[in-house]
Amino acid sequence: MTGNDTRPFERLAGDESRRSFLKKSAIATVGLSAAASGVASAQDGPGDGAIGEGPWKALIFQNNLYPEARFTFVSGVVEWNPSYGGIDDSWFTDYNTRMIRWLNTGEHVQLFVADDAEVGQYDENLGFVVDDEEREQPQVYEVSPEWSLFEDDPKLATINFGPAEEETEDQLLEADGWWADEQDAVVTDRGEGNATSGGNTTTSG
Repeated sequence: MTGNDTRPFERLAGDESRRSFLKKSAIATVGLSAAASGVASAQDGPGDGAIGEGPWKALIFQNNLYPEARFTFVSGVVEWNPSYGGIDDSWFTDYNTRMIRWLNTGEHVQLFVADDAEVGQYDENLGFVVDDEEREQPQVYEVSPEWSLFEDDPKLATINFGPAEEETEDQLLEADGWWADEQDAVVTDRGEGNATSGGNTTTSG
């Protein structure tokens, strides 16, 4: 089975905004029926609120894995889990499905994050999990170099990840301005009277 067979979101090309991606992904998803606030619906737990120190455990399809790469969360908790072969929802009772953006490739893929991971809050207006210190920019996370197969299923890998150093985060975000485009879109919406809440209003995730 290829990555395209298992991935419920269609990968989008071009320079579409993050908000547009989330809306279109809901249409292309098997079993998903909402975007933005729907995608950001969260489960209660220690992952709400401030960002912890890590590292935390997560699962990812092997063909989407980049050891030691950095990423940002670009959704809240998505109410979807893989189901194929011997894999079903029971395998994922301790994990939450989220979408991430790899900063090295710009790809948007699924990450199945352990329930106890304190990854911070998703801002549905900005389209990413915000940094605790700089609330208008995303928090950057990095993957540990070591990884292993997920139990008996070779399609999934077990990884550890945590927040990147602040200096590393700032350098990466300065070089990649996708998140600033989202910020500009929010400001434009406010100016046109279309925004219903401030840019720092967050949806727990």
